[in-house]
Amino acid sequence: MGGRNIDLDLCSSEFSFVSWLDDLHLLPLVQISDPFYIKLVKEFYSNLKMVSAQNEEFSISSSVKGQRIYLDARILASILHIPHTVLYVFEHKKWSEVEGFHPSQMLSIL
Repeated sequence: MGGRNIDLDLCSSEFSFVSWLDDLHLLPLVQISDPFYIKLVKEFYSNLKMVSAQNEEFSISSSVKGQRIYLDARILASILHIPHTVLYVFEHKKWSEVEGFHPSQMLSIL
C-alpha cells in the first residue's frame, strides 16, 4: 500500500496547524509516503508495550511475526526525521512541559 500524508495545501490559513508543525520540526512526520502493510501495522500496535521505567528515556517494545522490535527515543527520532530532544510522556491531568507552551494560550484558542 502507498504511504499516508496530510495535504498541507488543504489546511486552512486561519488555523496555524502547519506553522506549529514546522516550528516543532514535525512536518516530515505527517509527510511520510513510504509503503506500509495494514496487517503488519496492526500486529505491531497490538503487541506494543512501553518498556522504559519512570525517569528513564522513553522506549517501547513490540513484536511482528515473532521478531522483537525495540525502539528508544533516539531510534524513533531518526526514523521520523525529527530532532532528538527530551520527550515527555502524557500524564493524566497534567499539561505537557514544553518550552514556549502555555496551557492558558491553548485554552484561549480552543
